Amino acid sequence: MSLFNELKRRNVIRVAIAYIVMAWLVLQVADVILNNITAPGWVFKVLMLFLAIGLPFAVFFAWAFELTPEGLKREHEVERNQSVTPQTGKRLDRIIIIVLAVALGYFAVDKFLVQAPKVDDSSSIARVTGEPPADGYQSIAVLPFVNISEDTGNEYFSDGLTEELLNILSKIKELRVAGRTSSFAFKGKDDDLRIIGEKLNVRSILEGSVRKDDKRNRVRITVQLVNVADGYHQWSETYDRELDDIFAIQDEIAHAVAQALRITLLGEDEARLEQVVSTEINAYDLYLLALQGLNEGSYASLEKAAGQFEQALALDPAFTPAKLGLVNAWSELAKTGSITSKEALRQGVPLLEEVLEEQPGNSDARIQMAKFRNLEGDHEAAEAAFISALAADPRNARGLQEYGRFLFDRGQVAEGMELIDAALEIEPYAIRVLWDHCYANALMQNVAAALPSCARIQEIAPESPLGWYGWGTIHLNAGDIARAAKGFSDAIKRDPADYEMAAAMCGFWVLLGDAEQAQLWQQRADAIGADQAIPIWNRLKLYLFREQHELARDLAGQTLERKMEDRFGSNSFFRQVWALESARIGNYQAALKPYREAVPWAFSTSLEMPDDFQGQIWDVIRIAGLLKLAEPMSGRPEQLLDIIAGRVDQQNPRWGAWNPDLTRAAIATIRGERDVAVNWLNSAWDKKWRVGWRDQLLDEVIFIQLAGEPGYQELVARFESDMERQREEAYVLMGITK
Repeated sequence: MSLFNELKRRNVIRVAIAYIVMAWLVLQVADVILNNITAPGWVFKVLMLFLAIGLPFAVFFAWAFELTPEGLKREHEVERNQSVTPQTGKRLDRIIIIVLAVALGYFAVDKFLVQAPKVDDSSSIARVTGEPPADGYQSIAVLPFVNISEDTGNEYFSDGLTEELLNILSKIKELRVAGRTSSFAFKGKDDDLRIIGEKLNVRSILEGSVRKDDKRNRVRITVQLVNVADGYHQWSETYDRELDDIFAIQDEIAHAVAQALRITLLGEDEARLEQVVSTEINAYDLYLLALQGLNEGSYASLEKAAGQFEQALALDPAFTPAKLGLVNAWSELAKTGSITSKEALRQGVPLLEEVLEEQPGNSDARIQMAKFRNLEGDHEAAEAAFISALAADPRNARGLQEYGRFLFDRGQVAEGMELIDAALEIEPYAIRVLWDHCYANALMQNVAAALPSCARIQEIAPESPLGWYGWGTIHLNAGDIARAAKGFSDAIKRDPADYEMAAAMCGFWVLLGDAEQAQLWQQRADAIGADQAIPIWNRLKLYLFREQHELARDLAGQTLERKMEDRFGSNSFFRQVWALESARIGNYQAALKPYREAVPWAFSTSLEMPDDFQGQIWDVIRIAGLLKLAEPMSGRPEQLLDIIAGRVDQQNPRWGAWNPDLTRAAIATIRGERDVAVNWLNSAWDKKWRVGWRDQLLDEVIFIQLAGEPGYQELVARFESDMERQREEAYVLMGITK
């Protein structure tokens, strides 16, 4: 007789099936009971362990023993013709059917009557990333824990603990967690939790308090989970431990929350939770202090944060969160211009590679690596890294935002905006997401979409410069220079170390025609960052406005020799000023010199254009114009103009709705079609072109060739009149007495 037939005869298979079904039903009932009595999570795990251990014993007894009318006997003691295993098998079949019916009934009640209705909260994510809608997921927001320590300076610790707990909970696959900045938007506000839950689109809210006692090296954390629908507590607990136990407490809270929300932690969830990195308390304390500065995001706080992350890593070189924090700080410092992109790359890439070697699936590290690849100019590698990160974590709002901005800046405006919108759907109160939503829409002159995002930043973070900077940018691209200046000045009040915004204020006053105000702001910018690109850019504007041509040419030449890192097109402007001032004295070959180095393909025989040609359009236009003046019989200017004319409509809309018209006007000017050029310039005016109008109309080697045209003179007069009106308005807005 085969082994399988013998197992059937002895009812071993039936016993195993009956045991498994009964064990499953016991676990389901126990889960409900233990949740209702808020039993510790280990009780359920112990029950699972006992039931798992019991299975091999049940199978062994079914094989070795037989239940007879005289009682339990060893199988070999029962004569085969007296065995009652067939009758026992039938009884087991009936038991299995009954238990299965009960189990199926329980499953149906639990699925269709007890569980909350499912909500599709991820339509944008499905549309953008291809991830199927996340039906039926639990959702939670972690509000900033209240610092009730005697030392009010310990608020960084309670904030940091909240952020770390939020990060841990986000590792649970079936739990949707509102992002850090969205949750922190409600810090210190006494709003009804049901209203907060509705705004953040979550079903539950975790809140609590922290009392840190540095003298006794202890911490007391009280937490409670609240159901948004009715405002009732689902679970609460107090943890009174040594400070060194802080990581264990975080893990316990995460498991307790999952249990209270009736989420079964799968093996992959447990694996992710086990990856939570711990460190010694002094390194952790420095890390939390650095997080506070990183989230503040000002020039001064970012530099301080970078130093604190470095101190934490000096204490614990293996502390991964501090590595990522330091890389993020360097990345943000490069954005502000405090350090160069090359410096951020030199320091950040090796550290990121370390993290990714240890944790290949770390989506935050992958996103930051994508940003660095973009900085390096490797756009294909950047996009591949973004896609890889979002494939692993499709609801990562930062990843969606950064990838969206990447696509937007590359000219894929519709795709980029869709991703930024998707990020905003997940993180409706995240300052960085709101900023990119505001900024991108501002560049597109979509004021109706930009203003609400900007206003929300001002509401939730009134001391952040971004809300006011965004407000100014919206008006700048709408042609309202007066309000743009007002917005930037309000931003500077909140971040006085930002020398680039101070320099931009100089540029605004040059546009408005007030050299005195421009000089005041330029002095302020120079006091902090005189040798940086943006202050030099605007100092050149002031020289040109005052017709200090020799100073402008000398400064432009000296700056080009320094080969500074480009900031928002600064190097192109330096070449423009050098070309203008060299052309004024008739030295066209000198004017062309920096272009031969920056755009060598435009002078080559083959005319092989690079992939990033769109960013060089105005340099190529100036090359064509200068060559036309220097070598009137050359055919190269027309070849270059043909290339540009064929790509005018491909220009990135983020450069301004008027930019294609300016490009067409420049082409027409070089070709001698002056009436056509003036018509295109008037079209740009109609599209709210005001920003940089002096740079183009009065200080551009191409357009100064139109100086004798009546239509050109009329347009300049119209700009001057509009700037005079706006200048008076700016005085009123900013309380300046003249």
